[in-house]
Amino acid sequence: MTIPKPPSADQDAPTNECIEYSNKTRLHISERSVGATFLNPKKLQLRKIHYDGCYCQAPRGRRADYILGWNAYVDVIVELKGSDLKRALTQVEATLTAWQAEEIKYPKTVCMIVFGSTFPRMTSRLGSMERDFLQTHHTLLWIRKSGAEKFKFRNLIGKADVS
Repeated sequence: MTIPKPPSADQDAPTNECIEYSNKTRLHISERSVGATFLNPKKLQLRKIHYDGCYCQAPRGRRADYILGWNAYVDVIVELKGSDLKRALTQVEATLTAWQAEEIKYPKTVCMIVFGSTFPRMTSRLGSMERDFLQTHHTLLWIRKSGAEKFKFRNLIGKADVS
């Protein structure tokens, strides 16, 4: 009988340091004065993964900032960006591709780009970008301005009947 070797402390560290769980009614994430608040009125389990530079330590990669998990049902890949929409989109796409291979992912995935004060002037194109993303990746993409609204997980996945 072979007993598997336990993972080394180095392998365990990123997962333990980069993942937080809570049942709070709201979760706020921010970087460089760009932020988003997610509501959890029923105090279901939330999982916050600091993805870029912590959970995912691959060198020189384009990746989103956070992955928020809700109720073991949906992961929201979040990129907090000042202004570069094209770069934000490639970061979200790369993270989505990598995340689909992860064992800890939840059954559904949604993507979000949150912009700061320099929100892109092409707001008329944002809807078509979201539709193109859905057609290409079969995943919802939300592009929103920082602080403009508080997000409910059930609305992000497009269902009003989910608790």
